[in-house]
Formats: sequence, C-alpha cells, structure tokens
Amino acid sequence: MEQDQPESQSVIQSDRVKINGTVLPLEVTGDGKLRWMDEGQRCLTLEKEVLGFSVDGSRIKIKAVVEKGGGICCVGNGGHLVRKSFVFEPLSEDSLRLWCQKLRDYMDSLGRPKRLFIFMNPFGGKKSAPKIFFEDVKPFLEDADVQFTLLGLDSHPIEP
Repeated sequence: MEQDQPESQSVIQSDRVKINGTVLPLEVTGDGKLRWMDEGQRCLTLEKEVLGFSVDGSRIKIKAVVEKGGGICCVGNGGHLVRKSFVFEPLSEDSLRLWCQKLRDYMDSLGRPKRLFIFMNPFGGKKSAPKIFFEDVKPFLEDADVQFTLLGLDSHPIEP
C-alpha cells in the first residue's frame, strides 16, 4: 500500500469476483466506497446508497438506492431514486466469507436501527397510507434488514 494514500481511501478489501459472468476486480475502501469496473467505473457509497446485502449460495446481492437512468459513479445530479440490486460472486468460499464479514462490519459501524416501531394513521393521505407503506416503504425496510412493528393510531396492528 502507498504511504501517501489517506487512510479513509485505503482499500480494506479487494478481490477478483464474478459480475455478470465476467471476472472483475472489486474493492471496498476505508471511506465506504464499493468500486468495480464494468462498462466504466462503478461505485456505490455504502453509507448513502447501500441499504443492505444478502447472500444466496455463493452470490452476494447488494441492495441499493441509486439515481434512475444514468450509471452510478459516486456523484449524483439530483435525479429520481430507485431501488436496485447488484450481484457479485466471489471466486472461493474463503473470499465469500471475508466479503460478508467486511461488508457486515462496515454496515454495522454505521449505527443504523435494526428494529422500528412505526405508528400510522390509516386514514392519512386520502386513506392511502397503508398502500403507500406496503408498496413503497416496506421494501426499503426489508432491503435494509430492519424488523418493524406497524401500529395504527387506534392501537390495532395494520395488515396488508
């Protein structure tokens, strides 16, 4: 590692992984950037864009919120945000374990809540609050692996 490189930009994990069937280098830096080259430089900011991740067999699925339309490259232009998943496959079991550990450690260091208690006025928003919650909000909470209890203002649980 170079001596003049700031600690915040130092690489904390780097490996070759399979992305869309192609083996490419992937790295995560001390300042929370996940970078790879795939049709140009790609970058996700773990703190601001990544909701969470899941493991399916040998694949890691990064669940993120990115700007609709253009590619991602760490700089936005204020566009509409959409949920998007990025899948990569480490080339060995040891690499998979290490990636999961590094990603989990970084995500846990952000201090995000693991559980929420949500009050909802089911008659709010022209009585569309439950629909908005279940169609728009709940998927974000699930991607971020946040457990929640949803309670209506009349103290009754709200079902989809």
